[in-house]
Amino acid sequence: MNDILFDQKIAAAFASLPPADAHLKARLLRLPEEQAKPAPRRFASWKLIPLAATVTAVVLVVVMAINIGTVTPPISPELPLIPYGGMFGDGGGLGGMGGAWHKSADEMHRDSPAYGREGELGTMPVYRNPNYGKGQQLDEATAMEIAEKFGKALGKTFVYVPDPSWAEMEAKIKAENPLKWQDMQEMLDANQQNEWKFQCGEENLRVYDYQGIGVSLDAPLPDGLPKGDGTAARYEAMCRQVYEPYAAAVAAVTGLRFNKISTAMTGYDIYGDKLFETFLYANKPGDPLAKQAEDFALRRLSVSVLEEKEEVNIGYDHEGNAVESTVYQEPKLYLGFGVSYPSETDLIGNYPVMDRESAWRELQAGNCEFELEISAEELAHAVFEDAELVYVPRPWLNTWLPMYRFTVSFPPDMQEWSYIAPELAELGLRSCYDFYVPAVPAEYLVPQETDDSVPRPMG
Repeated sequence: MNDILFDQKIAAAFASLPPADAHLKARLLRLPEEQAKPAPRRFASWKLIPLAATVTAVVLVVVMAINIGTVTPPISPELPLIPYGGMFGDGGGLGGMGGAWHKSADEMHRDSPAYGREGELGTMPVYRNPNYGKGQQLDEATAMEIAEKFGKALGKTFVYVPDPSWAEMEAKIKAENPLKWQDMQEMLDANQQNEWKFQCGEENLRVYDYQGIGVSLDAPLPDGLPKGDGTAARYEAMCRQVYEPYAAAVAAVTGLRFNKISTAMTGYDIYGDKLFETFLYANKPGDPLAKQAEDFALRRLSVSVLEEKEEVNIGYDHEGNAVESTVYQEPKLYLGFGVSYPSETDLIGNYPVMDRESAWRELQAGNCEFELEISAEELAHAVFEDAELVYVPRPWLNTWLPMYRFTVSFPPDMQEWSYIAPELAELGLRSCYDFYVPAVPAEYLVPQETDDSVPRPMG
């Protein structure tokens, strides 16, 4: 057998292996320069084939052993690096602690199609934020068009209701500068209106622009909702019932049908009552798992129901005396959705997804994000409770990529931020916190350049 042909067969065997790091394959395939030249005839070289085969087998075994437990494939030269600046901005969280109260991890189960099946995904898309760095895209004509389209699908007319504060500001400018109205354009631009409100009876529609055009609706609750029993199933049934009359109107504005519903328990309030989050997402039966997981995370509509109730809050005056106040909650339904969603033109590429175990190790190593500062020593005490693959489409991020959201708990006396009030402890509640780890391997991520024109979270 020709020596070069044999070397090529060995190289082909190496090339079929998934090496442990991006450079191992290159090292294995790096052959001496002289091997590129035809070899002179020597003694029966075919006699060395058994020995060479043995050596090859040993090398293959070693390489395979190196790769046991490795889930990150070599970097693909066809995929560009992803600018990523972190979900919480430079030096701050979003307010609050990023935590919630739970009794057990079982209560935190998610409905994502990929829940517990992350290893089957293979790759997930990474998108450019379609609105990043753009100025305001909403004006009065566009807002009017959206409201008209929404109402027409319902057989209703939503009438524009000017915001008194905006109308008063505009009137003041005109009154103070009647002859220089055209010269006030710069001031108007600085105070540009970014939302328009419409009304039809007791239904209130708001069209707004916050790094992308969105719509929200609030309206009275319909009659005949399921009786309360404090369960996720009952809350989900209520949300589906209040959404159905508006489904066609939402489809008219977005071009999507949100037909799959998901409800997750988000924790307990200070009174020990369960809190739920419900949304509907675009879903086409038969779509690949990765596509279903993408739609679940990115193409969704939030829906919530506020039932009528009165609660007594206990506060304290300056002298330490307990003061009771009654809070009344008016019954309403809320819908919220975006007008456009990431499309193929925004796609950067489909990137490999780390498995959950590898992402958990990244978190424990401190390669994670949290709404408060926390040390690696404190992270060593983190207890895994739950995990979910999500996208976090923050408007100040120029790329949206899949993330693992880990819910973890800590010993209650470890830090001040993990403190739980005695009355909540009596209910069997404990604090759990959300940590985020990019699901795309770190080798693909590069620092994002900041854009001061994009609103950032307050620290």
